[in-house]
Amino acid sequence: MCVCHRRTFRELMDLVLDRGGMSCEELVREGYCGGGCGMCVPYVKKMLATGETAFAPGDWVIRERTDG
Repeated sequence: MCVCHRRTFRELMDLVLDRGGMSCEELVREGYCGGGCGMCVPYVKKMLATGETAFAPGDWVIRERTDG
């Protein structure tokens, strides 16, 4: 969830799908997420890459370290 903008990852994914696709940078630039503390950005990037909308805390860190 983007706490600063009070949007769930599901809401963000629905927005991306409704618009036919958006990048993380576009979501941030248009004020949908990530413009406050930025803690959601790695999760938003993972959401866009995988379609997942539910994450355990730190999940992006664990996967990023084991993927490369």
